[in-house]
This record gives sequence, C-alpha cells and structure tokens, in this order.
Amino acid sequence: MGARTVALLLLVVASCQGSESSTPPDDTCKKTQPLNSETQPLRGQSLADKQLALTFDDGPGARTAELSTYLKSKNIRAAFFVNGMHVAMYPNVLAQLVADGHVVANHTQTHPTLSQQNDATIVKEVADTDALIAPFVPNNRFLFRAPYGAYDAKVFAALEASAMKKYVGHVDWDIGDQRTATTAADWACWDPPTGQGPKLTSQQCGDLYRMEINAKKKGIVLMHDPWGAAGGNTVDMVKYLVPLLEQDGFTFKRVDEVPDIAAKLPPLPVEADAGSSGSSGSSGSSGSTGGPSTTPSPPGSSGSNPCP
Repeated sequence: MGARTVALLLLVVASCQGSESSTPPDDTCKKTQPLNSETQPLRGQSLADKQLALTFDDGPGARTAELSTYLKSKNIRAAFFVNGMHVAMYPNVLAQLVADGHVVANHTQTHPTLSQQNDATIVKEVADTDALIAPFVPNNRFLFRAPYGAYDAKVFAALEASAMKKYVGHVDWDIGDQRTATTAADWACWDPPTGQGPKLTSQQCGDLYRMEINAKKKGIVLMHDPWGAAGGNTVDMVKYLVPLLEQDGFTFKRVDEVPDIAAKLPPLPVEADAGSSGSSGSSGSSGSTGGPSTTPSPPGSSGSNPCP
C-alpha cells in the first residue's frame, strides 16, 4: 500500500470520527436510527415520579385540531400516532400539530394487527403512512407504535430489513390499557365490550384515568383523539382531566423526552435543544414549554374494538 493511499485512508477515518462529535450530515458516517427489540417495548418508567407523557392514537379526527389547541394553551406537548388513512380527511391538522409543539408519529396506514400480516404488508403499512407524515417530522425523530401493541420478532425483522428501520419503536404505554374498576381505556369508556358495564361520561372515564395515574405515579398515557360521542368523548375528558392532574402535582413531558426513548433518537440541533433545557427537567411547571424545533421540513424531505 503506497503512502498516498495510507494518507487518504487516514483522512477518511478522521472525517468520520470528527462528524460524530456533532449532528452529522446525511453521509456514510451517519449512524442509522434503529428500531427497538421486540422484547423491550419502550415505556415510560425512566420518567421521574409525577411525570406523564400524553399520547393519542388513531387520528387525526374531527376534534384533533381542537385538542391540539387546548394542549398548547396548557403548555403540554403530546404525541399523535396517526393512521395514514385518516390524514386526507383532515389535511391541515398535521401542520397544526407540529406548529403547536406536538410530535406526529406513525401508527400504520389502516391499523391492522401487524403480527398477523406478511412481511410485505407490514412494511407497506408503515411506509404508506411515512410518506404522508415525513414532512411533519422535524430532525428525523421518527417514532412508531404498532396497532394493538402487536409488535413481535416477525414485525421487527420485516421493518428492520426495510427503509422503515429508521423508526424508533414500538412505543408502548403504561396507562390506559384497559377499563377496570380502577383503570381506564377511553375507547372502552365510550364503547364498552360485553361485560365491562355501561358507557361512561367523560368525567367518569377521566376519574378512572386519574385513579390509575395516581396509583402508577408516572408513565406514558394512551388515549385516542377521534373516539367518543356527545355523552363521552376523549377530547372532553382531556379537558376535564388535565387540570385535576395539575392539581395532583403532575407535569408533562413529550414522549420523545422520555429518557429511554430520547436515548435512541438522533440528537436535536443545538439551537432546538437549547430551548428545552430550562423546562424539560422541571417539576414545578404544569407543562413542558419550549423544546425541540417544531418547524416541519418541506414536503419531499427525508424523511369493532378501536383499541390502541
């Protein structure tokens, strides 16, 4: 090997090592963002006590924009795991969600049980929604939640072998899994399965969520922004519940700020990260203000049981 070849190799190595000290460009030195192992669902146990991350599945819906505005008024930044099939019905909602400081994340195109699908369908379900939401995912911080929480070795392998391996997930939940006498699931409040009692009002369902939250003390909360009707509705429940949780001393983190999840995501740009440094660790405010840049990338950039 000649001296010139050796010198060129040393330059390449130095370039890669130097690029890892800051946010690297899209080149061969940039590490890929991995999906999480199917045996380690990402939950909220790395949050501090009295910290919650609100997440909403299956939207957007008719009142998602209203919910987004309300949460912004309370300085709460949430995550919305959307189904691609609903995006066209509410074409302006994703931009509002991002402008209001929320995360737009992938919940597949048609909400199937992925573990029961073939590999091609698994990838297509995630990729079709990715094509719609990628312009609204700043800083390539892509999050994925499997419908029904049905995420196993088969789903992991199919996505990991595709371009959809850029997603971090499956983002699971700690609170809101099922309706019991002391726990809640909003969809089961509005449309209870056989044997689970009558439909509940927004306040009754909110009281169950509050009971579960106070028992568990922290975690990722699962709700569904499109679900409900006049007698009981998730949006109405959130408006009832949030002031009570604030009264109970809870504060709110965005789901990408959950330490175990944040560790798997690409780093934020310095200017965006600096804005959140004063609030992300605060336990004395009602919400998580400031935070990551929420300007969406331009289009084309990289980027029944309703249940979870």
